[in-house]
Amino acid sequence: MSASSPRLYSAVIKSAERLRQEADSVVIEAAGLTVAQAALLGVVLNDPDATQSDIAVRLELSEPAVTQMVARLQREGLIERTRDENDRRRWRLKVTTDGLAKAERARVAFEGVNARLEKMMGEDVASDVAERLNTLRLELKS
Repeated sequence: MSASSPRLYSAVIKSAERLRQEADSVVIEAAGLTVAQAALLGVVLNDPDATQSDIAVRLELSEPAVTQMVARLQREGLIERTRDENDRRRWRLKVTTDGLAKAERARVAFEGVNARLEKMMGEDVASDVAERLNTLRLELKS
């Protein structure tokens, strides 16, 4: 192991946590949602047939975490959950009008987070970092 490895790990972890906090702060201020909640709404908007299991896989969250998030969003009137008529074991999710408005405000706010990163790093470096981090995440997954 090289001498820089612990520093690299520490830098990645600390940067990821700080970025998560910053993004959550910006999105909460704009839409009253965390980034994860906004992402869940985005998945449902883009794929109304997605099951809670599908959402968990796409967002790389546990199914219980998604179930809790759906319940919270339902209590807040941002999502509706009904039993599937064809498969009573399955829930159908639908974003409400209020949920749609909040999801849009969250999307715009999150775009600002990405724009800030691109400005700080430069577009080419930001693109390269994103590609390398995605590769790293996929490699660690297998």
